[in-house]
Amino acid sequence: MRDVLSNIWVKRCVSIFNVAYFAVITLLTYATFLYRLEFAEGMQASFLVLYAFASLVFLVLMLYTKNQPITKILSILMLPVVFFLILFNMGLWVLIIPPFIVAIVMFFAADNNETVKVIMGTIYLLLYVLGIVAYFVLNMLFVGSSVETVLDMDMDTTGSVYNLYSGQMQKLSEVTDENNSISPNGRYKFYLVDVQDSDEGAVKIYVEPYGEDIQLRFFTLRQKGIRKTITNQGTRGVVPDVGWSVRTSENGDSELVVQYRLTEGGELKQTSVSNMPQKQYLEFLGIS
Repeated sequence: MRDVLSNIWVKRCVSIFNVAYFAVITLLTYATFLYRLEFAEGMQASFLVLYAFASLVFLVLMLYTKNQPITKILSILMLPVVFFLILFNMGLWVLIIPPFIVAIVMFFAADNNETVKVIMGTIYLLLYVLGIVAYFVLNMLFVGSSVETVLDMDMDTTGSVYNLYSGQMQKLSEVTDENNSISPNGRYKFYLVDVQDSDEGAVKIYVEPYGEDIQLRFFTLRQKGIRKTITNQGTRGVVPDVGWSVRTSENGDSELVVQYRLTEGGELKQTSVSNMPQKQYLEFLGIS
């Protein structure tokens, strides 16, 4: 058995197998750049156990092949990939911690030249420190102190936002019901957001694509970065009337519109969704 484990060809084959772990982490990073990852109810713990176990197994395999060229290259490439995984999923530590531990351990354990480690280590230290500081600064600049809370039937019943709308839950249920909020062609969905800021706050109506999410066993990848603001003039504590309609122009062309009334007895307004904004790839920085 010892002869088999010490065989150079066995180590080389195992080092090739290690690429699978790097590929999965890279794919997760890319996927969470394009989508927002949300765990299915009750599946986060199961995912963590499987994810951590797989990370531990591959860490052992990488340590076993630490002197192989492929593993040495992976040990250098893992840290920048994990850096972007952190940026795209800030706060989602279940997804971040296992590969971060693997990347750190292998960076120091792999048999790379010490000069390479010093140079790359300095670069990565600057990347992490300056990158994360820049992330928080940009988030403060673009997001500010405002807090947005989606108004639906899944709101936290112990929060102040719920108390503000508790007397209108029946109306909120009717407005946000999928039969009402999803467009007739099934391509769009509107939702309401309560905005708390340093002023009086507001209620916003957004429209985003519908049916573009990717559902997997443990989590769902939700489309992000594409949404249109229908209005930001709603009054906090007042659930607006919102629905879909088709508007026909004088030349006979029809277009899908969101029609809404912000207050009871107020003016009925319409906004077309024909021209949706382009996908905002920097949404993770708070840019929308």
